[in-house]
Amino acid sequence: MPTDDALPSQKRRPLTDAERAVIERLLGSTFPGSRELLAQLRHTAVDGGCGCGCATINLSVDRSRAIPAPVISRTPVSADISDGDTYAGVVLFVDGGFLSCLEVHSIDEPVRVLPPPDAITPCPVR
Repeated sequence: MPTDDALPSQKRRPLTDAERAVIERLLGSTFPGSRELLAQLRHTAVDGGCGCGCATINLSVDRSRAIPAPVISRTPVSADISDGDTYAGVVLFVDGGFLSCLEVHSIDEPVRVLPPPDAITPCPVR
């Protein structure tokens, strides 16, 4: 779940290549608002994360340069990832039509490294 608390040591920064690739993979499926969310990536930065040290990041979109997406859910796309031994999931959150969080979660230990994009099979809300 997105957190309102940015890590004190983490300042606003650009998305890493790995973060961008995971979000692009999630947005590669077609659902209401997916094209607009994908276009927002050009204007998206990371402005914090989860205090536990997991790979979850809060996203901030320059709203003066992007248009809101007509999504039908605050969590329009997610994915479950399992290699047989471990389970993880990724969820993309949207607030007011703008990207707001990429959550990475597990039922075991916190996920500290994003899964490879090719391990992600998006499950969009339709």
